Amino acid sequence: MFTLARRYPLDGLAEDVVWREVRGEIPGLSQAGNDVQTVLQYAFTEMLNNAIDHSGGSVADVAIIPVEGLLAFEIHDDGVGAIRHAAEAFGLVDPFDVIAEFNKGKRTSARDRHSGEGIFFTSKAVDTFVLAANGLRWTVDNTLGDQAIGDASPEVGTRVRCEVLVDSRRTLRQTFDRYSLEPEGSPAFDRTTIRLELQRVARSFLSRSEAKRVAVGLEAFDRVEIDFGGITDVGQGFVDELFRVWAREHPGTHLIPLEMSPNVRRMVQRGGLPG
Repeated sequence: MFTLARRYPLDGLAEDVVWREVRGEIPGLSQAGNDVQTVLQYAFTEMLNNAIDHSGGSVADVAIIPVEGLLAFEIHDDGVGAIRHAAEAFGLVDPFDVIAEFNKGKRTSARDRHSGEGIFFTSKAVDTFVLAANGLRWTVDNTLGDQAIGDASPEVGTRVRCEVLVDSRRTLRQTFDRYSLEPEGSPAFDRTTIRLELQRVARSFLSRSEAKRVAVGLEAFDRVEIDFGGITDVGQGFVDELFRVWAREHPGTHLIPLEMSPNVRRMVQRGGLPG
């Protein structure tokens, strides 16, 4: 199944050294374009660094997966699991909220050492990203522009899989530019998109407490798009807390509602916002 499968002790491990060791054994990498190689290197080193710095584990298994037309790898550590680790760090109970924090960006449990951009940008840069931990699987399919959360087989630690099409036209710079308000210069990570559908099994957001949960950390951005796709109902308290109370307290962050159903649009407009 694997063209390469190696186990690395995490103590003292350097992700760039491992990359230089394994890159020559990735089928098709040398024939891929420079942009594709850069994306794969970024994803590999960021995800292995996460295992080194955050997992609390002792080893990581690195596997290169031969799939025709794809460059693919898996990294599996034996730590506490990324979802449990983030839940404890952020004071969360619902694992869906943890995925939402990963999907915001700029959220990290080690602010003195990390910017909170690794998982965020890796999940956006590759063609397919899968993170499985603590019985939950988060899949990001950038070829379809879709995401999903489902059950994963129970196992120790965190397993991350990344896939990049050999002929992909995705570039790392384009990924960074998508989340910068001024991409022409040196791009700053100052915009993000919150997809509410990922945060609940239910398709409604009704309360002020839910709005406060959604808003955590958004003050780090200049522009935040709130994607209501798949949400059937929102409550007056949710709309008021997020778009009036929180927005008034954080005037440096511009909230933009998107993909609203007719019911959601009516409630948002009722709250005095453009729909």
